[in-house]
Amino acid sequence: MASAASPTARDPLTKKSAFAVKQNKQKPKKNSRPEVNRQQQATRASDTVMVSQLSDQCLPARGVLKMKKARGVLKMKNGLALKRTSLLRRNTQGRPAKKSKWIVQERTSSIMSVDGNRNQILLKSPDLLTFINSLDEIANSRERAAKLFEWLIAPMDPDVFFSNLWEKKPLLLRRHNPDYYRGLFSMEEFDRILHEEDIQYGMNIDVTSFSEDKRETHNGSGRAYPSVLWDFFQNGCSLRMLNPQSYSATLWKLLSLLQEHFGSMAGANVYVTPAGTQGFAPHYDDIEAFVLQIEGKKFWRVYDQQSEDVRLPRFSSHNFSQEELNRQPILEKVLEPGDVLYFPRGFVHQANCLPSTHSLHITISTFQRNTYGDLLEKLLPQMLQSAIEQDVELRRGLPRDLLHFMGVEHIEKMNGCTVCMDCRHTGKTAKCTEYRNQ
Repeated sequence: MASAASPTARDPLTKKSAFAVKQNKQKPKKNSRPEVNRQQQATRASDTVMVSQLSDQCLPARGVLKMKKARGVLKMKNGLALKRTSLLRRNTQGRPAKKSKWIVQERTSSIMSVDGNRNQILLKSPDLLTFINSLDEIANSRERAAKLFEWLIAPMDPDVFFSNLWEKKPLLLRRHNPDYYRGLFSMEEFDRILHEEDIQYGMNIDVTSFSEDKRETHNGSGRAYPSVLWDFFQNGCSLRMLNPQSYSATLWKLLSLLQEHFGSMAGANVYVTPAGTQGFAPHYDDIEAFVLQIEGKKFWRVYDQQSEDVRLPRFSSHNFSQEELNRQPILEKVLEPGDVLYFPRGFVHQANCLPSTHSLHITISTFQRNTYGDLLEKLLPQMLQSAIEQDVELRRGLPRDLLHFMGVEHIEKMNGCTVCMDCRHTGKTAKCTEYRNQ
């Protein structure tokens, strides 16, 4: 196996390395946006205030990558063929920001936002590797799992979380600690896996883009080679790694402990998104989701459920258009490294990168089809089979004329009369006294 190295040293096509996106080092001018600063202070002073509008600098870039045709095959300008034809946004600096106020509103019934004190979090919560190693001192595995979940949603109290938020409404936790997830995953780890493991399209990784209100999948066939994937990335595509715990011992241990705490299977996906782009259309999922922002920043929008019919759905939704949403989001926030966002299944969400930086986040998922209904769907057939084997009455034949008393047509003819299977009263005005007297 090849040793892990940066793609810049490995591949000539990746001179602009996927994880070497330069941060904008220009310092903001003092007092350049006093209105925004005052609103940010007001946001941190309350646990429930939400931002309903963001300035245009948080929106994705509008630029698109030019295409060219070669021998009837649509290709990008770098010569890489696309499976489907679509316009991909390029990595640009985006549109110039317009002056606009941030409108802050209270929405306590829809979402909870906790802006933790930086010093308290730094003192109480060590980095992940230190914390996981300390869990080995706890003999009881359930206690280890509970401690890990406390770390995952700190400073939120777990009892409050499960009582007030679980399966009910989203939660945003700001930690102001970019090293909170240090050691969990990184762009270097992502690149190492691409080089050392047999990563297959569709099975281990997806290449996606979202432009002109349409999502496109650009998966090839067979193994996904690093140089090709990073080329997609440089041309505005998002990379989604499926089940990264198969290649990361740290993620594997994290999920195994969470499985014990939830009493349900837990999984994970890693999302790498270029600056100024969006990889997926608005949709809702069939899982409880915890979004861990590892690197960069990402602008998230979460929408409330429109009706009880889509509350706690058993299956994920189709891709929504902005016209189909037809409502304002209950959350509009930029996630920074160290933050975590939780939302239950059934909440429509979408996310895009800021124009200035890429994004790496991990979505931890659990409680997929782990409901009372799913349990009964498994148990009832077994219970019925057991009852049939033990009770001879359930093995007796049905009445020969059973079909004569079934169907809507016969009910209408009965004019409201209840038919007794013993006396077979079927007249329009007949009343089954024997049935009523039982």
